[in-house]
This record gives sequence, structure tokens and C-alpha cells, in this order.
Amino acid sequence: MTMKSRILNKFIVALSAVTLITIVACDYDYNEIGSDLVQGDIHHNGIEKYTGHAIAYDKATGPVQTNNMPLNTLGVYNNPAFGKTISHFVSQVQLASVNPTLSTPVIDTVYLYIPYFSDLEDTDSDGESTYTLDSIFGNANAKIKLSVYENGFYLRSSDPGSDDNVQKYYSNDRAMVEANKGTVLLNNSTDVSENAEFKFSAAEIDRKVDLGGGNVKTVERKAPGIYLQLNKEFFQQKLFSAPAGSLVNNNVFTDYFRGLYFNVEQIGNDGAMAMLDFSQGKIEVFYNDDELDIDGEPTEDRIDKTMTLNLTGNTINFFDNTYNDTFLNAINTSDEVEGDERLYVKGGEGSLAFINILDQADLDFLKADPVTGERVLINEANLTFYIDKTAMTGSDEPLRLYLYDVKNRRPVYDYYIDQTTNAANNKYNRYVYDGIISYDEDDRGLKYKVRITQHINNIVNKDSTNFVLGLAVTESINQISNAALKTPFTSGTTDVKSAPVASVISTSGTVLYGSKSGTNVPEDKRLKLEIYYTKPTP
Repeated sequence: MTMKSRILNKFIVALSAVTLITIVACDYDYNEIGSDLVQGDIHHNGIEKYTGHAIAYDKATGPVQTNNMPLNTLGVYNNPAFGKTISHFVSQVQLASVNPTLSTPVIDTVYLYIPYFSDLEDTDSDGESTYTLDSIFGNANAKIKLSVYENGFYLRSSDPGSDDNVQKYYSNDRAMVEANKGTVLLNNSTDVSENAEFKFSAAEIDRKVDLGGGNVKTVERKAPGIYLQLNKEFFQQKLFSAPAGSLVNNNVFTDYFRGLYFNVEQIGNDGAMAMLDFSQGKIEVFYNDDELDIDGEPTEDRIDKTMTLNLTGNTINFFDNTYNDTFLNAINTSDEVEGDERLYVKGGEGSLAFINILDQADLDFLKADPVTGERVLINEANLTFYIDKTAMTGSDEPLRLYLYDVKNRRPVYDYYIDQTTNAANNKYNRYVYDGIISYDEDDRGLKYKVRITQHINNIVNKDSTNFVLGLAVTESINQISNAALKTPFTSGTTDVKSAPVASVISTSGTVLYGSKSGTNVPEDKRLKLEIYYTKPTP
């Protein structure tokens, strides 16, 4: 996380506390008060703390559905806490303008451009801009081998044999694309920075044209991104020698030209990975063709034209994982009865944590007395997850965690009623619900707290079912859709058939102290369900 993001994070934490105080002021008898406003276990304005039952453990997701995600990753990421992931990508391409009028077109150059997430820092008097990159993971200066091929595998939208008729592709399905890729390397420039030694560069992209006589002119500037010169002979044949009708519409075109396959290989032991919105990518084909007269007949003049192919349509992200023994042992030995000492929560084809809360003793204490009808008023309930700093040494830490109802595949109720937003960065929306990382004085991750006040209230006072909760890393708190698991499993008595899409998108993970006590688990760092309550006013 950048320093700018950490400053914003601290601001959000402070703003969250102010928001909660405001709620208290508006509703004294039945309020929601942040646990950071209560010091220890002492009474404070009648508030008391109750520690409820919580058992937490982790499980591997196995291969996850990765087609048509809103964001995707590409590159090599070495995470010391979990291991290595190499991310590949395949996408259909579509004509920006279908059924073009062509005479005798000849391609000059072909470029592929996919923008990075970046921030503009400065623009000088010559119009040259300086940027900083966002969403680059690992060593930003590391080089990888990037190879772009024609995709020969048709990416379907529907699957008539499935329950929902929707085609699903998974993170480990790369073999089917590899077996059908083209034989021609499309990014075959002699500039090795575009293939054999590719790097995610923050440099502005300047497209220049040769005016002759040693004169070169910059005709276009672009924000940083993947910018590759592609094999023009391939596209001359593919586009301008295509069978009749191949470019008439995109339904026909996506079957004829089935897209691009981005294959990644590691160089040495290092690596870098980028998160990208491939739908913003495009191929620009610069060519010249006959100028036509008013009757549509070619003249002796040639004119410059551009054909644009957008990287839209169906896509799949593939993950090749080489996980370390510590992570593998953790997710293969989870204890659903007593819980785990550590919770390994990782995005991508990773792992989730599962949490069972509130036993019968808790419910007996919190529910209304059957004789008097009196009940405690729940001011706040939260789950606080402390980070194992030793295990996370050298690893990127996720900004946020997401707590949800596993059975119904939706957020807890507190998520829905929290409408707080952040105009500067929507990743901080719903900051009262929270789940945002808190840092210590050394700017290292300390903990995550998620408020579940209304979730607990609904269980206690409205007899809502106490379903098992899931915990996942999230790339976007605004994204609550789900991705199917290739191999569903059970958590207790709950069928787990999916993982949050925002977790599948994420490259990061975290190691948290669990609910089980142990010699290497500080008692004050164990996961606990904390409920702050007041007794009814006489």
C-alpha cells in the first residue's frame, strides 16, 4: 500500500469514530458505539462488554471460476507467506466498427495498449507527464517473459448443460487454451522490453511517427500501460485476407478470430504482477487504403486509416500456484471443532476462513428473559482479527477483509445498512461496517475489525438463523457477487459452493491469529466476539 493510501486509511478510521459518536448522540437509549470508545472491560456510561463464542478455521478454495471478472491479474507474484502465483490471461477481441469498407489495405503498424492503474503526478511545459503506478505487486522493477499468441479456443458464453445455462471457466483450465494457441509470437518486436524482458513501466507512452529526413514527431501520448508492437504480417492476413463475411459482425468475428492469449514466464527468482482492467485495452491497426470516390470506386490516392479491436467479450484468468509448505499444511489441517491457531486467508485460488459464533450460553444471556421480558440492548458487536506480524514479514497486506453469510452467499446485514462513502477512494466505502486494516506505529498491519451489530441483533431479537460466516480478502468492498468453486465442499453442515469474486480478483492474503489458544498465540490477539451492551433503563 502506498503512503498516500495509508494516510487516507488513518483518516477513514478517525472519520469512522466520529460517525459512530454522532449515532450515539442521536440515539442515547439504543445506540451503536465503537469498541475503540470503550476502555477495556470497565463500565462506561452503563456500557458493559460480553465476550461471545467464536470458533474459526480456514479451508482452501481449490480452483475457482475466473471467467469474465471485472478485473484480472497478469504476471508473477512471490508472496513470502503463501508462495508463488503466475497469472495468465485470455480474451476475445471485438471490432469497434463492424463490416468495414476495404479496398486494398496495407498495414503500417499494429499496437496493443492496456492501461495500468496510475496516478498523474505532474505535466511539464512540453506536455510530458509523470505517473506513479497503482496495483503493481511484488518487485515493480522485476522483469518477466511475456508472450502474446492468437487464441484458438472458442470462449463460450452459455453452457446448455449447466443449471443456470451460464458457461463457467476455472483458474486451472489453462491447458485447453495452451493446446489451441497459435504458433506465431505476436509481440515479436526486436525490443526485448516488449517480450523476453518485459517490465511494468511507469513511463508515459509516446507514439511517434517518422516524418523522413531524420525527423520524428510525437502524435499521441498515453498513460502508462502494456504497449506492444504486434506482428503486422499476421494481422494483414487475419484481417485483410479474411474469408468473406468474417468481419460483418462481432458474433461472426469472435468465432473467426478467437482473441489473444497472454502467457507469462518467470525470469530468475523474482517477479511482478499487475492488476488490470483488460476491457479498457485495445488493438490499433494503422493502415493505408485506396481513397474512394463518391461512387465507391478506388482512386489513385491512398489515405491513412485506423481499425480498432477492443479487448471485450469473454475472458479467463489462469493461476499457476506453487504454494509453500506452511500454507499447504495450514489449509489441509483445519480444525472445525476447536478452531485453528492461525487463519490463512488468501485471494485468487486461495483460502477462506469460516467462523461459527454464539453458542447456547450466549443466546441465553442476550435474549429476553422469558419471565420479565427484559433484555440487554446491544450497542455494538464486532469480530477483531489480529495479524500475525511474523508470518506476514515481507508480504503485501490486503487493505480490507470481507465478512459474509456463507449459506446465502451475501454480506451480513451490517454491510447493507452502512451507506457511508468515500469520494477520494471507493475502496473505503462502508467504513462503519469496516474490515479495513489498522496499522501500528511502525506502519505494519495490526488488525482488522468487522462490525456485526445488526447481524447479532437479528439473531438475538428476530430469531434469524445463525449461519456460518465466511471471511475473505477483498479487492473491492463494492463487489459482492460470487464465483463458483470447481469442487464444492462442506464447512460443518454448510455447503460451500462459491467464493466472493472480489477475493478471487485479489492477489494478496493475510495470516491472522485464530480462535484456538496455543503456546504461540498471545491471548490478547486471539479472535473473540466482543459484544458491548447496556441494560434497560428502569
